[in-house]
Amino acid sequence: MAIDIQQEQIGSVRVLTLGGRLDTETAVDVELALQDLLAAGEHEFLIDLSGIGYVSSAGLRVLLSLAKQLDGGKGSLRLCGLNAAVTQVFDVAGFSKLFAIFPDRAAALPRQAQAKPDNSLALKAAALLGAPAAALSPAKADVTELARFVAILLGIKLATAAKPAGPPVRAASAPSRPAVASAPASAPAPATGGLMSKLRGLFGGKR
Repeated sequence: MAIDIQQEQIGSVRVLTLGGRLDTETAVDVELALQDLLAAGEHEFLIDLSGIGYVSSAGLRVLLSLAKQLDGGKGSLRLCGLNAAVTQVFDVAGFSKLFAIFPDRAAALPRQAQAKPDNSLALKAAALLGAPAAALSPAKADVTELARFVAILLGIKLATAAKPAGPPVRAASAPSRPAVASAPASAPAPATGGLMSKLRGLFGGKR
């Protein structure tokens, strides 16, 4: 019976999601996939076993072999999603103490590997509007700052902190000149929070 092996990259971690049985027949396929990844330079692994219903000693050996190759600071291996039957196999074999085991993928992934907001749209918009090259570095680009830069280029005035309103002051009327109607009050500047919230929504930033 074949085993299903799904792969994805999350940050620096290569995630393998296995489905089916990890036994003598299928352990070979998993081992070959892992060796190919190691040869390609991968060294941080998370193996999601939530789709595995059974693990034999052959499957355990494959996981142990990978852990040994990553030992000594060469990399890391985390396991997650073990059901009750698989957990029992690990416990009986004494493997539960040999691996970093987590209840699910979210708990297993290191914080820095979590997906980051996509700022590609903000970078493109800033480039089209003539942002300086230093502001367009994908590694350093900050969505909020890019949104602010785009707003300035578009001529959108950001409101400053409001000052406490004082009592109205009336200018003394000049007796020798006719009274001149005061100019209409200018429209209030848009609130920074609302504008930045919309721009972040457009550019993929955090709310």
